[in-house]
Order: sequence, then C-alpha cells, then structure tokens
Amino acid sequence: MKYLAKAFVIFSFIFIASCGDKKDVEPSLSDDLGYDVEYTDETILIEDASAILALDTVSQTYTFDATKFQEEPANGEVILVAGEAMRKVSSVQKSGDKYIIQTQDAALTDVIKNGTIAWEITPEWENVASVRMGSRKVASPEGFTANGIEFSISSGGIDHKVRIEPTLTDGKISSCNFKMQMVKKVGGSATVAFTAEGTAKLPKQKTKITIKDGKLETFNANNEGISSDITLSLGAAGGKSGEHSLKMPGVALSIPIRFIPTPSGPIPMPIPMSIDIGIQFVSQLTIPDIQSSATAESKLSLTADAGFEYKGTTVETSAKIGKDEITDGTFDSAANLGQPIDVQFGIAFPRVGLNIAGQEVAYVHTGFTTGSSLYWGPLCKSGYVKLLVEGGYALKVLGQTIAEEKKVFAESQKVAKSENCQ
Repeated sequence: MKYLAKAFVIFSFIFIASCGDKKDVEPSLSDDLGYDVEYTDETILIEDASAILALDTVSQTYTFDATKFQEEPANGEVILVAGEAMRKVSSVQKSGDKYIIQTQDAALTDVIKNGTIAWEITPEWENVASVRMGSRKVASPEGFTANGIEFSISSGGIDHKVRIEPTLTDGKISSCNFKMQMVKKVGGSATVAFTAEGTAKLPKQKTKITIKDGKLETFNANNEGISSDITLSLGAAGGKSGEHSLKMPGVALSIPIRFIPTPSGPIPMPIPMSIDIGIQFVSQLTIPDIQSSATAESKLSLTADAGFEYKGTTVETSAKIGKDEITDGTFDSAANLGQPIDVQFGIAFPRVGLNIAGQEVAYVHTGFTTGSSLYWGPLCKSGYVKLLVEGGYALKVLGQTIAEEKKVFAESQKVAKSENCQ
C-alpha cells in the first residue's frame, strides 16, 4: 500500500513497557506526547510483517511477497514494514510472486514529511526480546526464565557469563540485581577473572522528534533516573607471560517498541524502534610470568540524569549528577624482582541506547573501571577506581550528517598508592 503525502496517521500515546498483565499499564498522557505524522510520497507502508520472506543481513537484500504491494517499488522509494523494517530501495528484481530488493539505510525524513513523535518510556527487563553480541543474535526470549535473564557466551578464548534478576520497584520491573563475569582460561585453568555485580535501575527516557518540510527541526533525548550500585573485583595470575588486551564484543539486550498503550487500547508503532540495554567489558593486562598476580576490589554508587538536544544546527548536552561515590577500594599485586604488572578492567552498564530502523541515534551509559599495578625503581604498588556517565549521538537516521560525538557528563576517580610511589 502506497501512502500519499496527504495521508495522516495520528496517534496520541506514551509507551511504558509492561512487565506483567498488560491491563496493569496506566499510561499518563500529556498534550505534547504522541505520534502525528504526514508520510512522504515515496513511502510504501506495509502493515503485514509476513511480507518479508527472507533477509540477507550482509548485503541487506530483502525478499518480499510481491502480493503485498499495489505496484512494483521504484528505486529511491522507502519500504516501511510496520514495526519491522524501514529500508530505501536501491534495485528491484521480480521473481515469480517475489520481489528481491537490494536496499540501503533510510532516514526518518525519507519517510516523514511533517510530524512529531514524542514519548516517555521506562524500559523494563521482562520485555527483552533478544540478546545480540556484536551483530550476532545469541539468545531469544525462549532462553530467558520468568525470574531473570541468564546466558553464557564464549568468544576469543574468553568465557562471559551474564545474570540479570529483575526486581520490583514502584510496581515496575525497571530495576535489577546483576552479576557479570569475564574469565580467561589458559590450559583449561582460569588465569584472569573479572566480576561486576550489584543493582541498576533503568532510566525513564523522554524523547521528542519534530520534522518539518522533510527536515529535522528538533530532537530531544533525555534519560532521567540513571542509577547503579556496583562492586568490581578482579583476580589475575600469570599462566601465560606477556601483554593481553581483552575486549568483549558489545552485548545488547533489545526491548522493542511494538505497541503504544493508550487509554483506548494499544496502537501499533509503525517505525521500527527499540531501547537497547548494552553491556561492554574491556581490559588490559601486563602479566610477566607465572609468578605474577594482581587483585582489586571496589564499590561504587552513581545516580544521574543526562541527555541531548538538537536545535537546527547544533547539539547541546545537559546533565544533573545526584550522587557519585567510591566507598571502598582494596588492591594488591605481586611479581618477581624487577618485573612489572599492570591489570585494568572496565565495564559499561547499563548502556541505554535508542535504536531507530537498526541505527543507534543516542545513548547514555554508566562506566566503571578498576586496576592494580606494581612497578619497580623504587617498588610502587598502586590501585585505582573510576566512575563516569558518558553519552553519544549520531543523527544520520534522523536525516542529519553532523559529526558523531560523545560527551563525558560526570567523572570521579580514587587512587591508592604505596609510600614509595613517585
């Protein structure tokens, strides 16, 4: 079905992801929240997701059921499969009752000529639909239990274990207890183990997008109520000498926005969007020999609000830090005479990102790092722990080509050194 420029689809909504009985959702609406758009002449809206028969994710070639179209798509038109895909047509091949269509990324301004989309979303753990590691899907809802999310992934000789247990806060499952571990093994034995455990609360995300005459006019994305209490610990013992740099591919737990609850009932969300909750481990180790070892443990607490606002040509940032505390830190290291050792470990969680049509628009995360080291001349043992709130944006999917940027909203660090350190 092809929608002409004067075809309006008007919804008024706020999306609050439900964790239990859908009848328990009680959205609170205000005048500036809703979905009120005029589609472009080039937009082809298909409401039936079964129209997509196959997808090659490498070449972004889609195979569609041709019977779902009123006429053959033309190059430059955008196919919007409600809630599933938004792709611009590069080329079309007809094969029986199928269209094999080579596609490219589409901007929201390719689909919407005029309109406003605004929401307040508090994502909840139980609505996680999938888990991705990099671009690879590694788990689906069938892998989750009613009591939590648990999965293990092995990559590059490193075992990763993630456990998230949702907890009820103010009637919603937007908080969780978590434990995440990263283990490197040599010869079947664990030589490095990094663990992060604690509690986290997902923030309320307030977003507003305004498009006028096919151009982005405003974009506001704010996250309110970012909160983490976390204990970091690491233990490293030499099992293989040398330097090691370990990086876990980004993990994202995807919470799709498929329906918009309203007082009169849920309404489908046509634009494919999701809130992605990210997890990222990074580490750097210098372990000279089998006699070397390092340990560290730290406790951190952080609350903050942070976001971005686009005003025609520039993006402004805003943040309010409620609390940033480093309440504990113990570090130790040992090595043979003259041998240095340096072990650093970091985790970004939760990383709350807004994804539109497969492209991340903006994100905010809380990051925590800790490290332990030993150097000679004279002997110096030291350790540190650092926390930060960081965010970034890339507005390509909103029709803007301004450079991607990131912003550190808050940063705090605690360092402990022996008396001989220079």
